[in-house]
Amino acid sequence: MNVKKILSNPALKSHKEMELNEEWNNFMKRIGEVSGLVKDLASGDKERADAAKVLADQYLEGKAITDGDVEMKVKENRTVINQKAFKSLENKDTGEIDKDAWMAEVERDADQRAQDRKIRREKADTLKNQAIKAFRRGEYEKALSCYNRAIEQVKDNAMLYCDRALTNIKLGNYRKVFKDCEWAVRLNENSFKARLYTAKAYKELQDEEKFAESLKELYEKFPQHDDLIKYFLEKNMDDYGENSGENSSE
Repeated sequence: MNVKKILSNPALKSHKEMELNEEWNNFMKRIGEVSGLVKDLASGDKERADAAKVLADQYLEGKAITDGDVEMKVKENRTVINQKAFKSLENKDTGEIDKDAWMAEVERDADQRAQDRKIRREKADTLKNQAIKAFRRGEYEKALSCYNRAIEQVKDNAMLYCDRALTNIKLGNYRKVFKDCEWAVRLNENSFKARLYTAKAYKELQDEEKFAESLKELYEKFPQHDDLIKYFLEKNMDDYGENSGENSSE
């Protein structure tokens, strides 16, 4: 789409239409910001696409997303525009923009996305409850399966990653703990459980250097949980985690 050609059209020279030009520029800038995420979503690489999906969902909800040295913030919800939204431009010889038609299509997209997200969250909640029950019964394989399916539905819930990490600790899958804990911290930088489970996994793998680093970070960031840290890392953890997922404390 040739934006300069559209904006240079004499039909867009009134004061009101100049305001529209500014809105158009801002909109196209936002399109550019998410283009990288769109490429990742369509890459065919499941891990890359899953990561982009989490960031895209946060972006659309108006949250700040920090990834390395890049930080993006938006003031209102947006969604990726589908091809129908471009129909009004394709059918205009003068380059005039049918703003009402454009925004109506955007709103329909946003409403559908919100409805789909609501359904996914309901499915994830059901699977999470099934996982908690299985975990309490000591059916850790079943709990893990339920957490896997819940995360497929909702990928931006730090608590689900923490609960799956704890389940993998119970199963002795210590190396699988790190990735979930990294995601949990990325979604919630103040996640206590993610750091606790990371330290536990390093301890069980007998990685003394990494364990010492993670333990130091735990005590520095969460001195109020001193007793819990010692209990979890030094004692048998059979009693720990029976309330996994039941509260919002991370």
